[in-house]
Amino acid sequence: MTILDSHVHVWDPREIPHPWLDGADVLNRPFLPQNIDTADGRIGEWVFVETDADAAYARTEAEWVAGLDWPGLRAIVAHAEFGRGDLEAQLDGLADLPLVVGVRPSLQNGPDALLASDAFASDLIRTGERGLTFDACVRWHQLDLLVAAAERAPDTRIVLDHLGKPPVAEGLDSEAGAAWRASLTRLAALPHVFVKCSGLPAEAGSAAAFAQVAGVYDRVALDAFGADRAMFGGDWPVSGAEGFGIPLARAVDALRAASSRAEWARLAGDSAREFYGLANI
Repeated sequence: MTILDSHVHVWDPREIPHPWLDGADVLNRPFLPQNIDTADGRIGEWVFVETDADAAYARTEAEWVAGLDWPGLRAIVAHAEFGRGDLEAQLDGLADLPLVVGVRPSLQNGPDALLASDAFASDLIRTGERGLTFDACVRWHQLDLLVAAAERAPDTRIVLDHLGKPPVAEGLDSEAGAAWRASLTRLAALPHVFVKCSGLPAEAGSAAAFAQVAGVYDRVALDAFGADRAMFGGDWPVSGAEGFGIPLARAVDALRAASSRAEWARLAGDSAREFYGLANI
């Protein structure tokens, strides 16, 4: 089975500014399609997800990615800023790019007040009305705010990135771990919300820590959402060997071991194709 990776990044800081890379020396260089970790050849299709570049370059980034020599690229999740009052114009600026299927704003390091605002909920609703999906990259303590916003936008397809960035260091049995699990369960009760089993190496922080939790947090998410609303995401290069010393094959193997054969078919591509509207590709 060829795996569809629902969450991959490529960038070239020489082409597009990424202010956050200034403090990330190992990642502050070009990462291009020919460099992608394919998990020993098992991954052959990808959904590109915006890279938190300078927000002024949202259209430029999507155009640049679409123009790369990348036969396995199936879709683009472009950057958009929410709560500014100009989302309609931003989406109009992306409308002629056929690979753009969804958008993602910067939320994980932003103010919680944005997630809780009427303006955010309005933009979330409008995203669905435009036929686009929404990738939600939030930290575990922001999940209840996402639940409240998602409840107001039942017709917008939403996917939670990176399991909601769980508190791996504290542990699943900690107070923080219990809060993450409870919030995840509340989010999973909304039928229009999916989850990406992705980003755990980055949250674990090291190969040794990942080995201790590999598959554990994925299983919690699978039990909450079901495999029909869950998908594999590699989060390369951030969660890869380049970022945290963990080849994608380890993340693939951990998720495969935590799932049944029927679940794996959904995780490895079917759920992502359904969510992003790629069923005929």
